[in-house]
Amino acid sequence: MSHKEIKKAEIILSQYPYFNYLEQERKEELERLKSEVDENIGGGLSSSSDSHIHENKIIKFSDDDVLNKIKRNRTVIEAMLSHLEPYQKQIIELSYFQRFNQPNADRIASVANVSRATVFRYRNHFITHLYPQLKL
Repeated sequence: MSHKEIKKAEIILSQYPYFNYLEQERKEELERLKSEVDENIGGGLSSSSDSHIHENKIIKFSDDDVLNKIKRNRTVIEAMLSHLEPYQKQIIELSYFQRFNQPNADRIASVANVSRATVFRYRNHFITHLYPQLKL
């Protein structure tokens, strides 16, 4: 795996704790874009009802590539995390899911009660298996 591919996967992993926020932010952005467009082209009364507005919103959300990518990445990461041993999950969480005070490999090794080499080896193993599933 190239260094560039590893970095791409690590960026997605570091965004994982914020996926709910990113998803909500994107939905609000789509709603703002929708409200800026005047669908009343003919100048008469609008024929769309509330149910059509909700249906259109659901369709817009389900067709949005950004939202679908966030959901797919979340599903992939959660599936991989669910198959980990507790110490392995701890290594990944400490390595990628903390925004501030991200510990170094020595601290992670100490907390997970493994060697420093195990931390590096396991992170590389996780990223190597994660990258193809993310379809970057």
